[in-house]
Amino acid sequence: MSKLTESDIQARASGQSYDRGRRYYDNGCVLDVTRRGNAVTAAVEGSQYEPYQVEVILKEDGGIARAYCDCPYDWGGDCKHIVAVLLTLVHEPEEVQEKPELEELLVGLNETQLRQLLLNTASREPKIVDIIEKEAGKLAKDGADTAVSPKPPAVDVSATRRAIRAAWRSAGRSGGGYSGGYYDEYDGMEIFGHEIFGDDLAKVEELLDAEDPDTAVELITAVIEEWAEGIEDLDEWVYEYNEEALAQDTHDLAVALAEALLSLDLPPEEREDWLDQIEGWDEYLGGGMDAAVTAVTQWWNYPPLVKAMAGHITNKGAWEEEALWYADDLARARLRILERQGRQEEYINLAEAEGQTLPAIKMKIRVGRIKEATENAQNYLNTPAEILEVAQTLTEMNEQEKALALAQHGLKMPRKEGKTDLAQWLRQQAEEMNRPELALEAAQAAFTSGYTLDDYLEVKRLAGDRWPQIKPKMLESLESAWSTPQVNVYLHENMLREAMQVVDHSPYSGDMERVAAAVKDQYPDWAIQKYKARGEAIMDAGKAKYYDTAVSWLAKARDVYREHGRDAEWQAYLDSVLEKHQRKYKLVPLLRQIR
Repeated sequence: MSKLTESDIQARASGQSYDRGRRYYDNGCVLDVTRRGNAVTAAVEGSQYEPYQVEVILKEDGGIARAYCDCPYDWGGDCKHIVAVLLTLVHEPEEVQEKPELEELLVGLNETQLRQLLLNTASREPKIVDIIEKEAGKLAKDGADTAVSPKPPAVDVSATRRAIRAAWRSAGRSGGGYSGGYYDEYDGMEIFGHEIFGDDLAKVEELLDAEDPDTAVELITAVIEEWAEGIEDLDEWVYEYNEEALAQDTHDLAVALAEALLSLDLPPEEREDWLDQIEGWDEYLGGGMDAAVTAVTQWWNYPPLVKAMAGHITNKGAWEEEALWYADDLARARLRILERQGRQEEYINLAEAEGQTLPAIKMKIRVGRIKEATENAQNYLNTPAEILEVAQTLTEMNEQEKALALAQHGLKMPRKEGKTDLAQWLRQQAEEMNRPELALEAAQAAFTSGYTLDDYLEVKRLAGDRWPQIKPKMLESLESAWSTPQVNVYLHENMLREAMQVVDHSPYSGDMERVAAAVKDQYPDWAIQKYKARGEAIMDAGKAKYYDTAVSWLAKARDVYREHGRDAEWQAYLDSVLEKHQRKYKLVPLLRQIR
C-alpha cells in the first residue's frame, strides 16, 4: 500500500508517544480506517467519550506529508493516536477501506445537483459552512467582506458530563511501565487534564466565536463541576503526584470561564452571584480559580483597563499595582473578546499596554497599518516563530513581497524557536513567486535548523547541478546535532558509522533498533551489542512483567549471530544468560524458546 515503515513512525514520535500508540494499536483502538487517494482518515478510541479523529496525508512515494489529530496533545512529534493509525497502515493494510476520491464522486453532476449536494452536506455538518466561507472569500476578486457569524456547535451538556466522568474513571491508574529502556513505576499515574476536557474547551471557544456566550458559560460550568468532582475522588497519592499539573489545568478552566463571562452583559448583582460561585469552586479545588475571580471583580470598568484600551499606556499596563502571574492569560482572553466585537483600536491599545506585541502587530496589519507593523516586527519580535505569524498575516493581506522580506529577516535571528517552520514556509512562498535563489537559501536554512531528511532532499532538489558543491556543507553541519532527523540523513546516505555514533551518544535512543537493522550486515558486533544491552537491562532489573520484551531483544541478537554463521557464539552467550538468571522461573522458559 505504501513504503511507510515502522521505523518511519518511530522517527516521527517521542518514545512515550510511540509506546502508547503501539498499545492503542495492539488493543484494537483504531476504527474505520478509510483511504481516498492520498488522504487517510480514522477514528481512535481514547480517553474521551467520542473517538479522536485522525487524518493522514500521504506523499506520492508513500511517505507522510502531514498528520493531524483533534486530541489536545502538543508536546512535539505525532501523538499516540496518529502512531496507532500509522501502525495500522503498515501492519494491517487489509483493514483500510479504499474509497473513490472526491473528484471522481462529483463526475457527472450538473450545477444544480452540485449546489444541492453542498447545501445538504452543510446542513448536516455545520463546520463545512465555515470552510466554504473562507474559500469563497479567497476566490472573490472584488475583496468584498462576505463574512457571516459561524453557526454555534451543537452542545449536549449531559453527554459532556458523562464523557468527563468516563475519562476520570480511567485517569491516574498506577501500574508502572517499561519505556525508552528503563522501567518507570509511576507510568500510568499521570493525569492529563486536556485529555479529559480539552475538546470541551475547544467547543467553548467555538461557541464564543459563534456569538453564543450563554451556552459557552453553561458548558464551561458543567466542565468545572465535573472536574472538581473528579479531583475529589482521586486517591491521595495520585493527587499528590499530579498536584502541580492539576493546578495548571484548573487555571486553564478558570481562564475559559473568565472569557465566557466577560463576553456577557452582566449587571452588578449577577456578577456578585458569579463571584460567590467561583470563590466556592476555588475553595473546593484548593485554589486555581484566581483568573476568573479577578475577571469578574474588575469586569470591563476597571479604571486602569479603561485607560489602557483608550490608549493611555503606562509601564503598569492595565493594572494599578504589580500585575499578577496570570495577567497575560487574562489579557489574551480580553483581546479575543475585543476582536470578536470588532473593537480593533481598543484591541491594539490593550495589546500594547499588556506587552502582547505579536497580537498588536497582527491587528495593525489587518487594519492597514502595514509599514508600522513591519517596522514593529523587525524591532520588537524575538523569535522566528513570531516572524512567521506576521509574515503569514501579511500574505493574507496580499503583501507577499513584504512578507518575504520579513521572513528573510527572521532567518537571521540568533534564536531558533520556529526557524525550521519559517524557513520551510519561505521556501514554499519563494517557489510560488518564482524566486529560485531565495527558495534554495530558505531550504538550506530549514535543513540546518532541523536536520530532517525531507529538508535535506528539498535542498538537493532545488540545488540541481550545484548539489555536489552544496552537499558537503550540508553533511558537515550535521556534526553538531545528535538527533533522530540526523540519523535519517545518515542512513539515507549510507553513512553507517556516523549513524552508529549518534546512537552511541544517546544510549536509550529510539533510533537504535532501525540503525541496528541497517548496519547488521556490515557491523554485526555493534548491532548484537545493542540488542543484548536492551534485553540485559530488563533482566538484570528483575522486572518479570517485561521479560518477554527482554527476550525479544535477545532474539534479535540471535538472528544477527546466525546470519553471520556464529551459532556457537550465540549458544555460549545464551548459556551464560541462563546460568546467571537460573533462579528466575518466569524468565528461564522464555530464554529456552530462543535457543
